[in-house]
Amino acid sequence: MVKNYRAIALCAVGIEKICAAEIERLGFKVDFRSPGRVYVAVDTSNLARDLATLNIGLRTAERVLLELGNFAAPDFDAYYEGVESLAWELCCFKDSSIHIERVRSHDSALSAQTSLQAMGQKAAYSRLQQAYSMKTMPATGNTVGARIYVEKDHCSVGIDTSGNPLHKRGYRKRTVLAPLKETIAASLLFLSGWNRKYSLVDPFCGSGTIAIEAALFALDFAPGLMRKFAFESMPFGARKAVEAVRDSFEAKIRSDVDVEIHASDIDAEALESAKKNAYDAGVGDWITWSLGKAQDSRPGAKRGYLIANPPYGNRMGDEDQAQALYAELAEMRDAYAEAGWGMGFITDKEDFGASFGMEPQIVRHLFNGAEEQWFHWFPPQKNTDIL
Repeated sequence: MVKNYRAIALCAVGIEKICAAEIERLGFKVDFRSPGRVYVAVDTSNLARDLATLNIGLRTAERVLLELGNFAAPDFDAYYEGVESLAWELCCFKDSSIHIERVRSHDSALSAQTSLQAMGQKAAYSRLQQAYSMKTMPATGNTVGARIYVEKDHCSVGIDTSGNPLHKRGYRKRTVLAPLKETIAASLLFLSGWNRKYSLVDPFCGSGTIAIEAALFALDFAPGLMRKFAFESMPFGARKAVEAVRDSFEAKIRSDVDVEIHASDIDAEALESAKKNAYDAGVGDWITWSLGKAQDSRPGAKRGYLIANPPYGNRMGDEDQAQALYAELAEMRDAYAEAGWGMGFITDKEDFGASFGMEPQIVRHLFNGAEEQWFHWFPPQKNTDIL
């Protein structure tokens, strides 16, 4: 009997619904969502194709795991036997080195994470010894990362098929202090509902991430086309299948798109870095750039969206400076609001609206790794053609 596998898309906590919608647009069926994870059915006979599609095509996921299996784990014996029963040889060669990158236990009898990690690795190598008829495993080849989740005495084991996190698209070679992750920038676009029919302005562009992600989205340029993935070095990573997926995504890129994306920053060095990043991403010609203060930003004739990551925390030096800056945005705020634009700001403060002088209609709480953030959304005025 052929085993059915699932992929697990890992994302920031708070954007699971957005990530699930992306997965469905790529043609997959979502099984269910949990905080920071979206489970999706994949075709066992076409694992390389499906995992290539997810890794290359997803804009909001941070990693894609292949779930080797799940099983009841009420005690250590059941846990060891469950891990050992999984088909590790699907992802590992006889000389592969297994690295259990992370273990998470919640509401379970088994909670000693270091013990779970050590025992899980021992069980995985035991399986490989049986599969390859070897007494010892050299572990001198490619590294295969794994993550283990134990929740309510039930264990799920996932193989990291991405390698480097998916926010590392390959274009941001120059950065600024506390940059916004590419996956979060893409999530903000989806949360706001922006698409290429409307203008986009980022007056705090920094290294250009929001503008670049918007341009990639507008051009149907898949975010993972410029990089490789861990699964390509695994036994099932069929090169021809992966190349076919790349070719399919490349064929969808639009070069005839008419889109208005404007990015600006007060820091000339940051602006120059943003431009170079955009050209490295292949979208530099679809973004206009200007040097200037965010306070002086004004909307163009075409309605659209202002989405920004204004300085906060260590990017400003102290909290008082950040609060003063937000208050200074009053004229900019009023100009965009009166023009019928939507506005969105991601910050480290839940009460950003108090300093900004306008309360957001929606506040989305996000956990981006260890960083806690809030996306404050001010929708466009009613009775405008943006709705």
